[in-house]
Amino acid sequence: MHMSRPIEVEGRFLGVAVTLASLPAGPAWRFIATDPVVEDLDGATFPSPAEAARVAGLVVRRSRRAGAAARWPATPR
Repeated sequence: MHMSRPIEVEGRFLGVAVTLASLPAGPAWRFIATDPVVEDLDGATFPSPAEAARVAGLVVRRSRRAGAAARWPATPR
């Protein structure tokens, strides 16, 4: 039987982690992205839903920094 866990960061639903197979170290989890900001992670495997959420959070924060940099261009010297 497959298990799934919702992945959300700071109240933002990003996708779901679904078990792939039971390995000696435990199940592997595949991330299914539903939010375009984490689409690069779609299909990635993780050892746990917590790790999937951690990495997705890094991607979300990186995209926020990139967006802020685009809105606030550097001042010419």
